[in-house]
Amino acid sequence: MHNAPAVDLLVGSVLFRDAFLSGGRGHADLPRLSATGYRVVGLTVATTWPDVEGSLSRWHFRSLGLPSSAVRSPFAVARWLIGRIEHLCAASDGKLVVIRTSNDLDLCLADGGPVGILLGVQGGHVLEGDLPNVGRLRELGVRMFAPAHVMDNDVVGSGTGKRAAGVTDFGHAVIQELEAQALIVDLAHMSLPGIEAVLPTLTRPFLLSHGAIRDETARPGRLRRYGAATRNVPASVAREVGARGGLFGVVLATQLLGGSTLADAVGMIRRALDAAGDKNVALGSDMDGALRMLIDVEGMPALVDALLASGLEEAVVAGYVGANAVRFLRANLPAT
Repeated sequence: MHNAPAVDLLVGSVLFRDAFLSGGRGHADLPRLSATGYRVVGLTVATTWPDVEGSLSRWHFRSLGLPSSAVRSPFAVARWLIGRIEHLCAASDGKLVVIRTSNDLDLCLADGGPVGILLGVQGGHVLEGDLPNVGRLRELGVRMFAPAHVMDNDVVGSGTGKRAAGVTDFGHAVIQELEAQALIVDLAHMSLPGIEAVLPTLTRPFLLSHGAIRDETARPGRLRRYGAATRNVPASVAREVGARGGLFGVVLATQLLGGSTLADAVGMIRRALDAAGDKNVALGSDMDGALRMLIDVEGMPALVDALLASGLEEAVVAGYVGANAVRFLRANLPAT
């Protein structure tokens, strides 16, 4: 892709599919990632969907092989999903590795290196109200943690939650512990009151792994909370992320882009660049999640061409594709 190493901050493949190594299904898999020039992919771990208090998600994970003893424990589900990722790495013949340190990152960026996995978790409910679980997740290889997901939890409200409230007392303790453990705080899915409460307390670099800029004229739907009006964030949030040296990852979900053409993606990426700055925008596609994608990984070269054709400089496009994320991760992952 124009010699730019590609980094996607968030992909949901491990949540839904077993064919990540062999390929042929979904938006992303190891053969297509390698062929298209991806060097790092953020495989997300999420444990509950917004349905009947999350009960259907438990049955979904059971269908993938989750033991019945773990089905009601979000932390056990997360540990099991991380185990699935470790199994993928072990079966990949060295072509796929979990990135725990900046040295691991450099290995993945070297010519002929493996594709690296940045382990991320979404949803503070995974902690089950037990603060030491932050450290346990770190020991399992997690390096990025989003306190929010699609439902409100006991840490923070979700933008698409029923209450969409701010940060709880436990939530403030979680943020402090995440920073103490040097985990990257991810603002994705947080309610606006939650973001506004967390931002002044953050002392380390942070990011918003996958999002888009809100159209302020959009209104939430009557039947579903999830939509561009609730899931996207104001431009002011992207400006604050950029001003603080963070990353703003732009999704490729058509529902959040506001359309299903490359021009829609180019327009949203340019809005993010205008708000956060050229050095602070990244790819956070949410491929293989629950939303319709504009492209799969093989479509990225076409998106790159469209960005260049729109008049963006090659260095700016390379930053969005991966260079900005590489610089951020190299500075914020532990050295050893």
